[in-house]
Amino acid sequence: MRTYITTSLVVLAAIGAHAQDFNVKKGVITIDKAEVAKIERKGTTYKLTSLDDKNFFWAEVKSSANNNFWLQLKGENGNIQDMEMKNVPFTLSKEKQVIMAVYFSADGLITGSGINNDRATELFQSSNKELSEKWQKIDGDRQNQKAEEVALLKKANINVTDNASIMQGATKIGFINTKTTKQAYSFHEATIADNEGNVIAKVSYDETKSMNAARGVKLRTYDNKEFDMTDLNYWMDNTDPIKANPVFVGRLYANGYKFGDMTQEIKDYQNAKTAEKQEEYNKHVEESKGKSRNIYDVEGYVLDKKGVKHTGLVTIEFESVPRNGDYRISGAVGIADVSSYGNSVSIQTDKKRLSFKAKDGVEFGVGNERYLGISTSEDGGLGNSNGELDVFGGSSKFLLVDYDNGGNMVLHHMKTPNGFYLLLKGQKKAVYLGDRSTFGKRKEETTKKIFDKYVNCSALSFEKYDTITLEGLKKLVDDYIQTCN
Repeated sequence: MRTYITTSLVVLAAIGAHAQDFNVKKGVITIDKAEVAKIERKGTTYKLTSLDDKNFFWAEVKSSANNNFWLQLKGENGNIQDMEMKNVPFTLSKEKQVIMAVYFSADGLITGSGINNDRATELFQSSNKELSEKWQKIDGDRQNQKAEEVALLKKANINVTDNASIMQGATKIGFINTKTTKQAYSFHEATIADNEGNVIAKVSYDETKSMNAARGVKLRTYDNKEFDMTDLNYWMDNTDPIKANPVFVGRLYANGYKFGDMTQEIKDYQNAKTAEKQEEYNKHVEESKGKSRNIYDVEGYVLDKKGVKHTGLVTIEFESVPRNGDYRISGAVGIADVSSYGNSVSIQTDKKRLSFKAKDGVEFGVGNERYLGISTSEDGGLGNSNGELDVFGGSSKFLLVDYDNGGNMVLHHMKTPNGFYLLLKGQKKAVYLGDRSTFGKRKEETTKKIFDKYVNCSALSFEKYDTITLEGLKKLVDDYIQTCN
């Protein structure tokens, strides 16, 4: 609390250091020691008169019930002008507050030289009471609301005892637990519950009306509704739970919270929210599937390792997406995805769903696309391995066939459309001959050694081929067939 007080004093000192020097002595206003006007108090209103007594106007700082302030001016002709308060420094003197409000907010009505007659004539040609009307309506609406809430509680025979029990006649229908923290003032945190202990709402508020106005008081319910309780018609200084509790209960009861046993209402709300979240999650799953590289229930075929062709709806996942099921347990955060992707395909036939592994060398197709299950090598740098724990490549996976000349192929994985593989007839693995390695860029001499070992044809020179692009590998395949077979 000492820090709070010290900080406030520093702020006030800074304001005083940079503001003009406003003073009143024997009814004369001085700004920076220069006399500018006379001032006379009439209740809450102040009359400001020019030094030569030729012009005057009335000024008052008005406030609403929840501490919204504005400046109201009244001219000699009776016209009234409401004005927003602008950058008025803090002062404990209401007289100085009015003077500074006029100086900073009335756009030159009063200056270091006195009252500006031209500005006064212009300002009071008409009336504008929009701010007064606005806050009068709001305050009136709040007073009516408060009266209605009190009447409802009285009609239902509901009251709140000093020990925070909510009673309907002689029957207890709820209670309020309040935790109070005492510093220079008291800060309260209240939990309002039905008779079964189900939490209906929570609210925090201060002992002082100024802090309540500054921070706001929000009554938040279990079903995510929020009621503004900042209205200072409800709050006086030294507000305590005995005064505040009936206000909370009145607002809740008027909005349909009947206390007693609300277990079923709360359960119904929670179930509805769960269903809503599940629907949102299901929509997210379908959107994610549609944006992914995966294939879901598309007409196609699978040619198994025995050469048997199966037709039906093909499904394969090349990358992780949210799973179908309960949104509350799907897609656990912070857990590595150890699932395998791109190495297993399923097909729904007329009779049943069948699954096949890439390691068995099966083939499948959808539309004009043909995929081959094959083991790979030298492809750690592509990052298209089957799972997060398989980072060095070399696994079996389904690759899309880009070019096939007599069983000699160029292929790529759906996750890396520009990472092409070479598969020569008779080889057990498809090899990656690009320049990406697990730990950066692969040296050309390293790729040459892989090329020479895999192609195993002295008539073909590594330097003659662009082994990174599809066209370069297609040329390599064609030359291999013509030269090395």
